[in-house]
Amino acid sequence: MIALPSIAFGGFSGSAKDVTARQVGGRSILSVRSWPTGQTTSAQVVRRASMSKITKSYKTLTAEQMQAWENLAQHASGQSVFGQKAELSGINLYVRLNANRVMAGEAIIADAPLGQVAVPNVEYNSVSVTPQLIIFTGIKHESAPYKLVVKMSASQSAGVSSGWSKTVIISSEVEDDWGEADITKLYLKTIGVEPTPGQKVFIESYWLDTSTGFTGQTFRDSVIVTGESSYTPRKRVTMDRLLPDHEQHVSSIDVDFSSGAPVVQYDVMCEGHSNVASSEAYLVDDLPAELQGTSWALGRGNGEDGKLVAQSYVMWLYGARYGDPAYITFAHRGGYYVKPTEVFGPGIIY
Repeated sequence: MIALPSIAFGGFSGSAKDVTARQVGGRSILSVRSWPTGQTTSAQVVRRASMSKITKSYKTLTAEQMQAWENLAQHASGQSVFGQKAELSGINLYVRLNANRVMAGEAIIADAPLGQVAVPNVEYNSVSVTPQLIIFTGIKHESAPYKLVVKMSASQSAGVSSGWSKTVIISSEVEDDWGEADITKLYLKTIGVEPTPGQKVFIESYWLDTSTGFTGQTFRDSVIVTGESSYTPRKRVTMDRLLPDHEQHVSSIDVDFSSGAPVVQYDVMCEGHSNVASSEAYLVDDLPAELQGTSWALGRGNGEDGKLVAQSYVMWLYGARYGDPAYITFAHRGGYYVKPTEVFGPGIIY
């Protein structure tokens, strides 16, 4: 029989097999060694490597920089232990904040932030999870330096009430688009399998201040996976939605249609073709009747002298017909015509 460390021995510290006892702030704390429950992902390997790099970099700081981290740590608190807030050391805080920054693609900072900052809480209306679509709607947008971090679990039994330990980071920089965030590809890339209808997915999200590494409160949510979503995503045309085997006259395109109104937003680089002052983009998907018609937008390009040339463009939006795919024609109508030209801004479909 092995005698395990016990809090009955106030001054005891050490390890016995998988149990370790240590003294922190005059308290005896027991911890059990954790073992991996699944295959290590590439993202986990990268994160562990970055943690090691960050920890080693702390030793390169000056005495003044280390003291600044210690001072900041006195005003920050760690995870609650036995109902009390655990104390943080300077190196703990240094690693924690820089790990958050590196995760979001930012560089390691040597100087401690001037103080602990208040980070907004995550707010959204709903999350729709189906095998084909995973999307947040009604996100309250926060501008830079904030990035939205989303953690999700693979499908769990619907009877599981707490699956937060199963969540992994889907992305450290989810971007909302007019209050929507489609994270289907991010989920499939990280989890590897589609969510299963009838089962439950656990979700954690929080805002990250990339300038300091501080995070807001973690918002927890859980949803039952459905077979089909009642949510209809906004229609949008991007380069990956153009026919790959058809001649295209745009080098970039982002046409975003509003939901419930004949309003469209253009951001297109038109290259022109032949001797015609227009460009055409042929679409993979059809355009519904309510999105077909005519609209106008501004254009701009550089003339031969390098100066900016203002233009106007009319857009004709056609649905699929007579065996031909749906397409958009960008026709020059005003100003001196130059190629390439960026067509941009809002328009109304008539």
